[in-house]
Amino acid sequence: MKVKSNVLEYLHLDRSFSLLTVKNTRLVLEYFNLLDVHKKGKLNDIQFYQFLRHVTNLDKRQIFLVLDMLDQKATGYIRFQEFYLLVCILIALKDRVEKQFIFRHSKLVFEIMDEDGGGTISADEFGQYGFLFNLKDHSVRDIFFEFDVSGDEELDYKEFKMFAMACIDKQKELDEKKKER
Repeated sequence: MKVKSNVLEYLHLDRSFSLLTVKNTRLVLEYFNLLDVHKKGKLNDIQFYQFLRHVTNLDKRQIFLVLDMLDQKATGYIRFQEFYLLVCILIALKDRVEKQFIFRHSKLVFEIMDEDGGGTISADEFGQYGFLFNLKDHSVRDIFFEFDVSGDEELDYKEFKMFAMACIDKQKELDEKKKER
């Protein structure tokens, strides 16, 4: 995924915690309030779609996957907390610090990727949402089973944390090889 809008250009995550500063959080809240034209404290699917369509290169299917992932209670809306998380992910991608973001917030990332809430993530679940961190399906599947220590074709939280770091390294390696050609 690429961040293609200048809306987030001047926002950066704190290096220690991979979160926004208070000042930047206020800016994101103001932006959220501008998007919330109905003044209900939430964004509906159309508002969410238009935001992501404007700031990223995601297609319609991917945007609605992100909506479903963030809207874990299936309300059809995104509140500020989920919007904040999404903006942090977008900034991490823009600044190319997605590995640090996943490391710092691995439990949260694990929970939102665990689609069925079973406490494990399958290769399909990780592959489905890997685009959020610029991971291609083939780099995910290439090394998934190396980290499945239990052999159950699913990763628990500890296996996931190691796997996510290895995937990001592998993807960067593949991207560098691609640039050399």
